[in-house]
Amino acid sequence: MATKKRQGAKATKAQAQPAARAQTPTKEQARSSRAKAPQTQSAQPAASQPVGSAPSTPKVRYSDEELEMFRQIVLKEKQKTLEELRLLRERLEDLNSFNYIEEGGIFALHPAEQGAEAWERERTYAQIQRLTAYLQKLDEALKRIDNKTYGICRKCGILIAKERLMAVPITTLSASWKIHHRCPEDGVDRIIPLHAAKALQE
Repeated sequence: MATKKRQGAKATKAQAQPAARAQTPTKEQARSSRAKAPQTQSAQPAASQPVGSAPSTPKVRYSDEELEMFRQIVLKEKQKTLEELRLLRERLEDLNSFNYIEEGGIFALHPAEQGAEAWERERTYAQIQRLTAYLQKLDEALKRIDNKTYGICRKCGILIAKERLMAVPITTLSASWKIHHRCPEDGVDRIIPLHAAKALQE
């Protein structure tokens, strides 16, 4: 009887060993499992806007209708400037080629007349230089109208008063900064100070 129990126990142990070996994975199986297991990608941080970068569009600006009105003002001023430049260049050309000629001879001018002619030539040239620079600023104003930044003070970031833009269409500074060298606390540009405006209303 005891012999049968020992034989049964050995048989049970022999059956359990293959099962245990089957449950324990081999090194090759472990490597294969790791190779087949899907790899999780680490979450990529979302791209953030650089600190201190300016927004793509200003928070406050003139409407498209108002910008179109300013465009017509600038274009009219540009046409006027081009005509003035044309006349001044013709004037300078006349001064450079001016000579008194009689019977094939060239008469020298009086020293006083020579001085006056030289002064007129220099004055005309200076006017041409000034208008050429003004024309360039008008073109820059048209570019600001195109990108919808026209009329925004480059110091305060507020809208420049319409009255100032109509009088000086190339300006990039508000009246508040140009006159008082400070930005208005309420963010409204005025030709005259706020206390003076209130006094006029009383």
